[in-house]
Amino acid sequence: MSKARKKSSGRRGEPSSASSESDSETQQLPKNAGTRQQHRGRKAAENNVESDEEVPPATPASSETGSTQRSSSNAHSDKQFMQMSVADRDRIAADIVRYLLAADYKKHPIKQQDIKKHVLKDYSRAFNGLMKMAVEKLNTIFGIEVVETEIGKQKAYILINALDNKYDAPHQTWPPEVDANMGLVMVILSVIFMKGNTLSEEDLFDLLNRLGITADHPHETFGDIKQLIMMDFVRQGYLEVERVQGSDPPVHVFRWGPRAKAETSKRHAMDFICQVFDEDSPQRWAAQLHDIQQSQAAETAANDSERP
Repeated sequence: MSKARKKSSGRRGEPSSASSESDSETQQLPKNAGTRQQHRGRKAAENNVESDEEVPPATPASSETGSTQRSSSNAHSDKQFMQMSVADRDRIAADIVRYLLAADYKKHPIKQQDIKKHVLKDYSRAFNGLMKMAVEKLNTIFGIEVVETEIGKQKAYILINALDNKYDAPHQTWPPEVDANMGLVMVILSVIFMKGNTLSEEDLFDLLNRLGITADHPHETFGDIKQLIMMDFVRQGYLEVERVQGSDPPVHVFRWGPRAKAETSKRHAMDFICQVFDEDSPQRWAAQLHDIQQSQAAETAANDSERP
């Protein structure tokens, strides 16, 4: 379901090298790993990963104080990273890679505090430098991009496919137990897009009912459909759900979540709709085409502003 992305400058299968010691550690990771291999690696290591569910409240600070604290923190982080040996840097960066692949098995965002607690431990102040190395390894070896997001007020990360192929390319297949869920996700995301980027809970379950998926009893493929959508898809970042203010009983609306925005695009949603309706051209959906053009223009402007 990943959208087409620009390939990294490094060749696939070649990790960023810092030294011969660095290479020896990196060689432990599989090299030509596509999406299927990523899934197997995550599943095999799932039992070795712990997760902290409680998110401590953030302590507010004034802009001046916060800026001073961040500068001091960055200085300490850079200092600890620079004091580490090259071998230790690469060893721990490789540990971060393995942890992220395992923790991403359920596609839940991975909290920064969990990475520090379970992998970095005494090297937590060197997080920025070590995480940068891990991100580079994931991109060059596995073709995975790490996207920063938030859980509450806490930093977290999601892993997405960054290979320069269309979302329906052969390497982007899922195992049987995941394939059906991904198909359902794409249906829901496409309908949200066609409905003006917001879909009511009533409209969503009316659509599912017409597809033979009811919320009254467990589905033979999807199980508890309400839990799958309201809990799993939301936690995985595919959907955002919001309660309509003042609604009683509660009424919810759905929008694209951060993972959906990173893995696919409105253009791909339109392509999917065209396939469903057997249309060669999307011209019949003028409002949606205009939405796509606006989104593409905004993305181009954002990319231009980030360039030095």
